[in-house]
Amino acid sequence: MAQSKTPTDPRALKRKVSSQILQVPGVSGIGVPKGRLTVYLESDSKDVKDKVREVLKTVSPEANVVFLVTGKFAKQDSD
Repeated sequence: MAQSKTPTDPRALKRKVSSQILQVPGVSGIGVPKGRLTVYLESDSKDVKDKVREVLKTVSPEANVVFLVTGKFAKQDSD
């Protein structure tokens, strides 16, 4: 039986794929709330979701991902 290339730990998976996923236009961010790999989207786009799944398929085909539409994240000025 072949072993998985990546750990099943969502945090480890996030570290491994975040740089690739954050390059996908339409992705606002990536996180692991409640222990689930979550990708934050600027808008509800099937195309963006498909691109994220393609990245995950090459790294961890068995990975589950949750998508949340949050809009675009912007850096906040600190006062």
